[in-house]
Amino acid sequence: MNEYEYVFVANNYAPASDSGSLVVAHRSQPQRHPVLPSSVPTPPATLSPASTQSPPGQSPPAEPAVQSHDPEPAKPTPTQMQSVFSSQTGESYRSQQHTAQVWESHKEEIRRLYLDENRPLKEVMAVMRQKGFRATVRMYKSRFDKWGFSKNNSKREVVTMLQVQRQRNALGKRTAFQRNGREIAIDAYLKRKGISQYDLAEPGIAQSLPEHLRCVTPPPETPLIIQTGGALSLQELVLQTVRDLSWNPYCPADVPLVTSAAIYRGDALRCAITDITNADWLFHVGHYNRGGVMCEQGFKSLHLMVTKPSIYGLLHLLLFHLDAHNKGIIKEVWRYLAAYSATVRADGPLTRLFQGISKFINTHEFDEYWNLIFECTERLLLIDEQSSGLPDGTIARLYPLIFIPRAHQYKQGPYRRLQSRCDWNRLTRGTKPRVPEEMAIYEASELLIIGAQSRWQDKRVLPLAESVLEKTRNFAYNVDFFVYIAMNALAHYHRADFKPGDSAASPKHQLSIQYLEQVCHLSEGKWDADLGYFMGDLEKLEDWYREAGDTFMADNAHKRWRDSLEMIPIQWQRMP
Repeated sequence: MNEYEYVFVANNYAPASDSGSLVVAHRSQPQRHPVLPSSVPTPPATLSPASTQSPPGQSPPAEPAVQSHDPEPAKPTPTQMQSVFSSQTGESYRSQQHTAQVWESHKEEIRRLYLDENRPLKEVMAVMRQKGFRATVRMYKSRFDKWGFSKNNSKREVVTMLQVQRQRNALGKRTAFQRNGREIAIDAYLKRKGISQYDLAEPGIAQSLPEHLRCVTPPPETPLIIQTGGALSLQELVLQTVRDLSWNPYCPADVPLVTSAAIYRGDALRCAITDITNADWLFHVGHYNRGGVMCEQGFKSLHLMVTKPSIYGLLHLLLFHLDAHNKGIIKEVWRYLAAYSATVRADGPLTRLFQGISKFINTHEFDEYWNLIFECTERLLLIDEQSSGLPDGTIARLYPLIFIPRAHQYKQGPYRRLQSRCDWNRLTRGTKPRVPEEMAIYEASELLIIGAQSRWQDKRVLPLAESVLEKTRNFAYNVDFFVYIAMNALAHYHRADFKPGDSAASPKHQLSIQYLEQVCHLSEGKWDADLGYFMGDLEKLEDWYREAGDTFMADNAHKRWRDSLEMIPIQWQRMP
């Protein structure tokens, strides 16, 4: 079974659902059969593809007696020979403990398969078994640690490489690094983590690089190879698409900038992207049937990105791809949009963008694709409206989408970098809020932006949160959303100075837990596809309890999260 990963985001402006809950029964456990004793350890019978025991009623064939003058037959010990079950291939085979000399004799072949050809470990094991060399996953990983066979950068390695780079820069030398003969993209690592090289800066002389890392002087730069033409052309297509969509009269001109994103909450395209986001999350947590139904719902309306596009839909789509981990869904979304555009014979920058990204993701490494999407999103937020010929306020109207509540599981670093590109003052221009609902959205947006940019330590967080709660007491809709924004802000405000290991009895912990518990109560016992990010706060609650050393309450929060998953209907359909 393929592994699924998720990230979870849902638009925050749809009204909450009052639908009842549906409890789904747990699946029964597979039947287990007894295992007959054996002198050599064997895997459970439920894992073995075939049984080697004698049929019932028959005795095993008698073995010839060993004469007293004959030497006793040698018996392999468990450490010399063990029966191993391969979960990847589903077959049982014998695996031996090999000496260091035997491993070294196969080192170059394993290096070629695992590093040069970039094959997964299970494929490497299968190839080596065909050549008569059998070992367990643990044996391979232990040997890889000794050989330095690693495909990923560790934080310690990046810190060391940056130290070497700074020392060489001081001498006027250009620097590049290679791992097992392949160039390392340190900038890609930093962008993926949402940090800069200064976040990892450490004083002192650089340590020696590990054996599998090399420092080299790259050849002189050529403008043509700074960035591939495909990536540059796709970024330009994003800018052209924004220019086209910005003149689409999606929102009335007299709508306040800060509230215009609220109009997007009822858009069928927004619902489609939200449903696909939820599907990605459900696949990750193992609810494949629910995820499949949710994914099908989303793709039913995804064609609206071609037939009725909007600048809000474009940004929402890019943000989804920054968070999603299920590569199959990511590729299918772009493939579907490219194919649909070709089928209806659509033309223009948007169509060329879909077709270009669909081709790019299939011809480049995933990290290169992710960096492309991030750079496109960041450049969109940095567009100068005057020089680009866009209507005034085009980009500021998009800010609320960057600050919508996001589940605890999401990568926070990249979003903090995008959020730092937003200027709250630009949202205060133009038409001012005129009715209580607009004023509540105005203050909730200000609370989200100021709070996120200050890590919830700005002195305005507390009065803004209290004002939002007061203004929405008499609202007939979207109350849960405003309560969520305010309570979450108060929880993070009181948690800002708490450090892991602080006492569970500290006022900071008690207050932050109190407000976060109120947030979690908003989602328990019900499911709303548009407010599903509420459930992510149960995981945050579990983490906060563990940070304070309260294991009992942490385990209880984890159970509450699992129970909430069972509330999601197996057969679900979005109501029109």
